[in-house]
Amino acid sequence: MVANLTLGREKYVDVEASLRPVRDRLTALRTSLLDAAAADESAYQSYRDAAGLPRTSGREKAVRTDAMQQALIAATEVPLGVARSAREVAEILQSVAREGNPHVRSDAALGALLAEAALRGALLNVRGNAAMLADRELSVTYLTDADLLEEAGREAAQLAYRAAMDASEESRFR
Repeated sequence: MVANLTLGREKYVDVEASLRPVRDRLTALRTSLLDAAAADESAYQSYRDAAGLPRTSGREKAVRTDAMQQALIAATEVPLGVARSAREVAEILQSVAREGNPHVRSDAALGALLAEAALRGALLNVRGNAAMLADRELSVTYLTDADLLEEAGREAAQLAYRAAMDASEESRFR
């Protein structure tokens, strides 16, 4: 929203070249995140379906366990992708907060807060699903990725929030 309310205005022509690709990338990320919501629902349903498989014989139990583990991998990959996208949104919002229309920079601050919430929520799912994986090496990989993403994403969100708030404060005194 901040980019859209900045682009095409004569007053902000000096940031047009840098803000247009940023807006386009944020638009692509929004589409990706909406698609991820459907993918997450599908991954969870796959896990539920696998958990509902018969388990009366040893063979059935093995098939069920394997299906559940495969579904858990998908159910971990999707929110991991969401967390990566949320981190990228937060990183991008730093420049939007600095360069965007000062009258709507508080929306960039809100975007940073929402990006952090999406990041943290997605990583809750990553950690919960990774903990149930039988493949400990893969589990550790997911957990390590989650820790790194959380650190980078939270920092990026905080920087974007602060940039937006600082820019909003500056514009109040002009």
